[in-house]
Amino acid sequence: MSADHDSLQLPDPDAAMMAARAQLVSAGPAARGQLLRASDVVREQPAHAPLPVTVAWVREFLARPHPELGRSGPVCPFTPLALDLDTIWLSEVADAELDMGRIGELVAHYRDLFLELEPRSGGAAINKAILLVFPNLGSDGAALIDAIQAAQKGGFVEQGLMLGEFHAHNLSPGLRNPQFLPLRSPVPMLAIRHMVESDLPFLRRDSDPADVRAAFLRSYLRRLGPNLRRNNFEQAIEALVQAELEQRLAAAADDGARRSDTRSARPARTTVADDAG
Repeated sequence: MSADHDSLQLPDPDAAMMAARAQLVSAGPAARGQLLRASDVVREQPAHAPLPVTVAWVREFLARPHPELGRSGPVCPFTPLALDLDTIWLSEVADAELDMGRIGELVAHYRDLFLELEPRSGGAAINKAILLVFPNLGSDGAALIDAIQAAQKGGFVEQGLMLGEFHAHNLSPGLRNPQFLPLRSPVPMLAIRHMVESDLPFLRRDSDPADVRAAFLRSYLRRLGPNLRRNNFEQAIEALVQAELEQRLAAAADDGARRSDTRSARPARTTVADDAG
């Protein structure tokens, strides 16, 4: 599940629909009983419950255009087809007392389930998502969701996945309109999905340290390189070169500082005057 993607190449809807429906029945025994499809949520739970509220937000916000978005089309271009394919899965984590360690375990568990869920390959796979909904985290929920996402993002990117953070106080701006806040949701949640070509802006942010950016971009190129459009491929290469250059300059500066400190720490030589002559 991704919001505010720009310049996307979506799979053919009819082909994706056929491929996904042919595979949905084999979701895997590990996933059954722990995840609900969006359609099951709407059918089986009261509208005011956390999961139906989340599905309604997906339908009414992510899957629709918005006047502040800054481009045409829905906020998340993948969402309408994902709803049609019924490839959005949800799980409610009702615990109120959760810490970073426990949420990290849950995220890792559902990441593994995500990789088991069909469709696992082909164009239809990019429409698959798992939404982990945390309705009872209280006033610290937003900060906890942000911290988990920041801590786990690197591992997800390494596997060709993305982990998105959504909550009512999210300040992440839209790509085309910085005043638009596409990651604000009525219930705190984490979204697991496949990395796609249009994720490049999220992987080259200057706010991330150079070594983190370089790792993200290497994974992006390794996972998607052969299928990237030329413009995005060249932008990713340029950003990777810049990140690696920053790392080298920082390493050279640190080395120079260490050498300077070493010289400063040496005892001064004492000059003995020769009074004999």
